[in-house]
Formats: sequence, C-alpha cells, structure tokens
Amino acid sequence: MNLKELRNATFIFVLGMFYHKYVTYMMDLAKTMNEIPLVSEVKEPVEVKVKPKKRKIVKLHVTATMYYPVVNQCDKDPLVTAGMFKINPRKASEHKWIAMSRNLLKRWKGDFDYGDLVEIKGAGKKSGVYKVVDTMNKRYKDRIDILETEGTSFYKFNDIQIAKL
Repeated sequence: MNLKELRNATFIFVLGMFYHKYVTYMMDLAKTMNEIPLVSEVKEPVEVKVKPKKRKIVKLHVTATMYYPVVNQCDKDPLVTAGMFKINPRKASEHKWIAMSRNLLKRWKGDFDYGDLVEIKGAGKKSGVYKVVDTMNKRYKDRIDILETEGTSFYKFNDIQIAKL
C-alpha cells in the first residue's frame, strides 16, 4: 500500500466515523421525539398577564421641514448620515428617514437615538413612521428634517408631534 492509498483509506475511515456518529445521533433524536406527546392536555385555562407598554416619549410643538442629500444642505459627504446610514439619492423620499435637532438626540441629552422609529403626527401627507438617521446643524432647536429626493417641493409644518415607538 502506497502513501496515496493510505491517505485515501484514512479519509474514508474518518468520514465513516463521522457518518456513524451522525446516524446514531439522529436515531436517538427520533426515539426522544417519539416519547414526547405532540398534544398535551390543558386542564385549566392559563391566565396571561400583559405588562403595560412603556410610555411613548412625545414631543409637542416641533417644527418639521425637509432636506435633500446635497452638499449645500449637508456636509461634504451628503450620502452618508450622522448615524452612518447610506442614502440612495434617487430614492431618498422612499427611505422614510429624518434628521433631528441636537437637543432631541441622546448624544446631546435628548430622548431619541439613531435608528429609533418615531411616529410623526400633524404633518399632513408626511405624517407617519420614520427612522432617525441624521443630525441637524447646531443652530436648530426642536426641529426635524424629513429626507426627500431632489425635486420634491419645499414644505414646513409647525406644532407637530413626534413619538418614539
């Protein structure tokens, strides 16, 4: 027997050991599964206690405007948000993303964080659920900017509500 035949025989032997171990494991598993009844009897109704949901963080009297992912409205890299989300500029409106003023973000002791889902009410057709992905310039307070595709008409909503979901 030469070295090549010995190597092949050893490989087949080791493979056979793994196969044997697998088959015995599967047979033991099948035996265990046959011993477990598929339907158990319920003698009494089970009472389920539901914990109350956490209270939503709601901010009133916030102004909502819109922005495009362009250099003159963002920073030198307008297609990457402060939360490190990548923007598709042709489908920016479909992302349903917002930027928040710093006073609303956790990094600056606010209630919201990047990646949080928020519900916006009082913004007409723009009301709905959005993801927090960006930060506004430090000169703004109590504001959000909704990301839009270039060409969308400008809009502004005053006294809207935002709630963390």
